[in-house]
Amino acid sequence: MKIKKTKSLEANIPTASMADIAFLLIVFFMISTVFQVDKTQVRLPKSSETTREDVVKGSAFVVVTKDGVIKVSDGQEDSRLVNPEEVVINAAAWMNKNPSQPIVIKADAEAEYGKVEDVVDALREAGATNLKFLTDAEKGGGS
Repeated sequence: MKIKKTKSLEANIPTASMADIAFLLIVFFMISTVFQVDKTQVRLPKSSETTREDVVKGSAFVVVTKDGVIKVSDGQEDSRLVNPEEVVINAAAWMNKNPSQPIVIKADAEAEYGKVEDVVDALREAGATNLKFLTDAEKGGGS
């Protein structure tokens, strides 16, 4: 009796759909990634306010650090250093493009109050009406 020799099967992993999976992962991470326009680290002042508003996408940012450094961003590009006099110029440009442009003021808790007040005055002078202050919620603040 003749015994037939069996063919040995080679093990292989199907990789035809690997490119599709890699592409889908890249698209997923691109869509789900949140880009931050302003990365300046400040210690935000505490607030006992119970309501919370989210920062609107595309909001302009004005940052005041505890050292009195002022940075601005139109919401599209990274923040950059400016002189206090340049805040009015930047805000006026924002108001010309969009009169209801939301502007977020991100001031350090230890920043000089006069500097923050100067920034708010400059924004008002430029015609800004939609101003928001970033704050940090107090822990255990209920009575």
